Amino acid sequence: GVLALFDPPRYDTKKTIETAVDMGVEVKMITGDQTAIAKETCRELGMGTNILNTEVLNTPDALGARLEEIIMRSNGFAEVYPEHKFLIVDKIRQEGFVTGMTGDGVNDAPALKRADIGIAVEGATDAAKAASDIVLTEPGLSVIIEAIQRSRKIFQRMRNYCIYRIACTIQLLLFFFFAVLAIDPGRYMPANGSAPA
Repeated sequence: GVLALFDPPRYDTKKTIETAVDMGVEVKMITGDQTAIAKETCRELGMGTNILNTEVLNTPDALGARLEEIIMRSNGFAEVYPEHKFLIVDKIRQEGFVTGMTGDGVNDAPALKRADIGIAVEGATDAAKAASDIVLTEPGLSVIIEAIQRSRKIFQRMRNYCIYRIACTIQLLLFFFFAVLAIDPGRYMPANGSAPA
């Protein structure tokens, strides 16, 4: 007999990925599943099908490019071990990108810890939760988009406030600077040197 197995993505994953891409966030899949399964899942989610396996990570010189370039050009990796996940996250960080990682298992813990933003999804193991910066308590990934939107608003408000305060400080300094140059205090003193009554 043949037993068919189907492990679909979470119900809101496709919309979450589309929204993230529209917001300028590049999404990559890193999975321990077989390459064909990873490609099919990426195709369903509209992520691209340039999925590489661990041979590229173990022997990057075979493609004649730096490992960082290979990682950035790919849509993801399949058949990876925990050390590969850690390596991929570390290389992306070394390229100067703020890196987020989602995971739920013990095998994700090193990469979750290494990422700038480690996110343990609902139902994650204790090891994944301990290694993460954020722990989701509800099913689904759409809350990540809300977190990105809120953090961008907070950053923009802080940036605007800093620009405002710097501009006010410069304005005040320039006022006093020109006031010192333009106003002669001697003109406002009485002739005999005593203070006015």
